[in-house]
Formats: sequence, structure tokens, C-alpha cells
Amino acid sequence: MGCETSSQAVHPAVIEHDRPSNRDNDWIKDAKCNDKQIVMVDCKALYEEQMKKPKAKHIQPDLSDQGDVEDRLQKLQMIIGSSPSLQIETFENWGETQAIQVISSSPTTKEELKKLVLAASEQGLRVRCAGTGHSWAPIFADSKQLLIYVKDMKSDYKDGSRIRISNRKKLEVDIMTGVTTGDFKKFQLKNKLHIPANVILDVVQMVSVVATGCHGVGKDANTPSDNVVKMRIIGSDGNLRTYASDDKEMMRAISANFGCFGVIFDMTIKLIPEVIVKVENRYMDLDDLFFNAENIQKLFEENWSIEIFWFPYNSLSLFDYNQKNDDVWIRVINKETNKVKTATETYYDWKEVKDYLTQEALAIMSPIIAGNPSLTPLYAWSTFGAIKNIIYPSGTQYQELPHAVHFRQYIEKAPVYDMEFAFDLKGDFHRLLKIIQVVVSKVDHYEEKDEYPLNIALEMRMMGYSDTLLCPGIIGNPAYGGSGHVVYIEILSVVDTKGWEKFCIDVAKEWMALDGVPHLAKQWDFIPGVEDHINKHMGQHIDAFKEQLTKSGADPNGMFLNKSIRKLLRL
Repeated sequence: MGCETSSQAVHPAVIEHDRPSNRDNDWIKDAKCNDKQIVMVDCKALYEEQMKKPKAKHIQPDLSDQGDVEDRLQKLQMIIGSSPSLQIETFENWGETQAIQVISSSPTTKEELKKLVLAASEQGLRVRCAGTGHSWAPIFADSKQLLIYVKDMKSDYKDGSRIRISNRKKLEVDIMTGVTTGDFKKFQLKNKLHIPANVILDVVQMVSVVATGCHGVGKDANTPSDNVVKMRIIGSDGNLRTYASDDKEMMRAISANFGCFGVIFDMTIKLIPEVIVKVENRYMDLDDLFFNAENIQKLFEENWSIEIFWFPYNSLSLFDYNQKNDDVWIRVINKETNKVKTATETYYDWKEVKDYLTQEALAIMSPIIAGNPSLTPLYAWSTFGAIKNIIYPSGTQYQELPHAVHFRQYIEKAPVYDMEFAFDLKGDFHRLLKIIQVVVSKVDHYEEKDEYPLNIALEMRMMGYSDTLLCPGIIGNPAYGGSGHVVYIEILSVVDTKGWEKFCIDVAKEWMALDGVPHLAKQWDFIPGVEDHINKHMGQHIDAFKEQLTKSGADPNGMFLNKSIRKLLRL
């Protein structure tokens, strides 16, 4: 198994230890591993050498016709005046899958936003928005079109807040565009009002979570989009339109609209009273879970919320690596009805320190792993040891639900690649094992060739279905023959991982054959035949979405649709 680093950069030292670790000289060039020994690698030298190499840009913006984009900017600025300002920039999303030269602007008031949208419409520009750029799919602005940043948008609420309780009796809360999931978490804890499920990240914008049909976890929990009861959106005519739940069919389109109806100004979400949960960290042998239908069925059916993480290579040994010997980390969450003592501030302070240090370490190691793939198993093995014994040891905590949902901070420090599919559970756990084993077998296949395209984790979550038209969770909707439960499975690797797209395509082909549908905000656009596959499983919902879009009159000329969305919607 060859290592792709120079021998000068790798300085292994053999340290006596009580337990066996690596197998012979397979994992690192020139490093010998014997029983009761582990290998130490000079990561500092590797990092410094990696940083000297120019980073190969795998995504390149279109920089042609500079005069044309400058002319567009000048004309637009003349119409709107000095505020908000415009600039030409190369936008790159967090996951480093999209790079686009755009005209960008960051309006801060409703009036500026309305003026900007109307002027863009008059100039024939297409308009898209960006929150923190945490989507991977090509759902941002097209080249040389207008990209609007909304993070600094001020509200028009009388008290000047950006989150407020609009109806205490109905448990409804207004949330401005630009408000992050972290901001919302603090609001929930303070007001003892919770959203049933949400994403793990605490830095992404809540409106973006809703607009792209993102999900959380929980056996009877729907998506955040399903909790929206009202939304205000600025259409192509520059007017602020209000959409409410009294028009149910329109709301099914609006609640996860991918920006197709215009620029979202704010939304109203229905919450639930405070929920205290019991959170357990468990570890099981992979063989006992991913190859045992009875065990995985029991796990899902006996608990309210299950998150499963598999970090490949965590059982690295002196002998040939066998995935079945790996451990699987399971987060088990159940609602607690008894009066219990919840985790203290000291617990959260220490957790934040651990989250910061470990994500900083991943940020440092990511380019090393990407540039030196043969280090992946050793790194994964050592990292999982820290996860199991230090960061998330086996045990129980009682927490307010928002703490349990957003259990990991500083994820944004280390960008990753991410492909995710949704599957109707169908109550068939043997089929679920087939879905999981697609990834397990691919990891084995690639490892035999000394290739490591999956170098972080497989993550799996089960939830209820969705009723929003463009959310893949709708495939589990009983109204359309679904089982009422959806399993989301995603694979993650560090940015610039070699062979990532090929690995994803290999996995996706088999997942599509098992009726999986991709999460539309994550990576899917490079998968052959994926648009036809999405249309096969979600075509009736896409048609219903287009019908409501036309009915709304919000965008008669399609100024809010980029090329990728047009292709997806078949417009």
C-alpha cells in the first residue's frame, strides 16, 4: 500500500503502548508497527509540506466577458443609487463545490431589498440568495447574475428584534432571514419553546434550512419546513407578498421553495412546549448492527430518535482490516417525562472546548488527508478513539431538546463533501441493511485498491415524513403510499478527497436502484441520470410545485430560477 508523501515529510516514531494498533508496514511508508506499539507521524511536517503545494482548484468560475458584467453592475447601481452597494466577486460555497463570478450585494433593510429586486427585474438579471453558503448543490446564482446576501437584514418588527413570539397561545414565532440556527437555539432555550427537529449545524440560517427542505431526526418529527405557517417573500415586482397556511397547497410549495418564489424576508414557525430528553451515547459492533436486521429494527422501534455514525477503519489492527470489527456510534434520544437534573453550564463549557479543539484539528488534518490518502486509516482509527473515549464517551445526559439537536459546534471550521439520500423505510429492515451495506462494501472494495474516498463518516437518521413538495422526505408520505417514516443516509469526506465523485456515483447508482432520492441541497448534480430518477419518484410533486409557482404570480419571467433549478423542474 503506497504512501503518496515524500519520506522526508513522514517521521514515524515507534512508541511502547499497552494495546496493539496498526498492522505491519501497510499504512505508512517506512513505518513499522509491531505488537504493543503504535505509530506517531510528524503531522506538523506533513502539514507544512502540504501548505507549500499550490492548491489545485477543482472548480473554476467563468471569468470571460468581464466588460459585460461590469456594464451590468454599473447600470444596476445607477438605478438603485448608492445604497445598497454592488460589487463583482467570485462566490465560493462552504463545501467548495461551487465557484461563480457574480454581482453581489448585502442590503440591510426591507426597502433596500425591494428596490434591488425590482431593479434587477428591470435589467433582466436573475437573482438568487446566499446565507452562509452551506449548500453543496448548484442552487446559488448563475455566472454574472445577482447574488444577494441576507445575513444583515433588519426586521420591520416594532421592537427591532429578529426573532419574536408572534402568538403565544398558538406557540408561533416570527424569524427573520439571516437568523442562524444558533440564534434560534438560544431563543428556544430562553423562551422554553422548541422546534421538534432541526439540523445539527448551529451557524446556518434558519430560513435557508427551511427553504432547502433540510431535516433533523425523530421518529414522529417532520422537517422544519413542515412547521412553517406563514412566509413573507419579495417577488419579482419588488412587492412583499404574504403566504399563509389557510392556502394549504400553496404552503406546501412555499415552505421549501428553494428561492423560486423570490427573496424570503421572514417566516412564522409553529413550535411546541419545552421538551427534556435523555441522551445516550452507545457503541456497538458494526457486524451486530449493519448485518443484523433484528437489532437495527429493535433500536429504531424502541426509541424516539436514533442517529448512527460509522467512521471507517476504527478497528485498525495488526491483521487485515475488516469493517465488521469496527464500532458504530449511536446517539439515542428519548423524551423524558420525569423531573430530572439537566446538564450544567460547566458541562457545556467543556463540551465547547472539546468541539473547538477537535474541529480545529480536523481543519488542520483535512489537507493532509486529502493530499496523503494512505494516512486515512491511521487518522480515522486515532480520531475515533478520541470520539469514543474523550469527546462522546458512553453514558447519559439529560438536556433541553435544542442542546441535544445542536450537539456539535464549530463544524464550519472544516469544510466537507456531503452526499445524502432519503429512503422510505417501508418497515423493511432487511432492505435497510442492503442500503447501508452498499457503502460498507464499497469501502471494502476501494480499500483493497489502497483507495480511501470515504474518510470521515456515514451518518444515518430516521424521521417522520414530509408534506412539502420539494423535500425528499415526501416519498414516505402515507398520502402517496409511503410508510410514514423516512431514513436519511449521508456520506462525508474532507474537501479535495481523491476519487470522491467516482465513489459517490458508485454508491448513488445502487441507492437509486433501491428507490433512494437525493437531498436536493447536497451533492447530486454529477450523478448520471439523476434528474430523470428524481422526476420518476417526485415528478407529481414537482408538477404540483410548478402549478403553485405559476398560480402565485410571484415570478412570471423566472428571474429567481437558475440553470440547475430550471433543469430540475423541467422548465
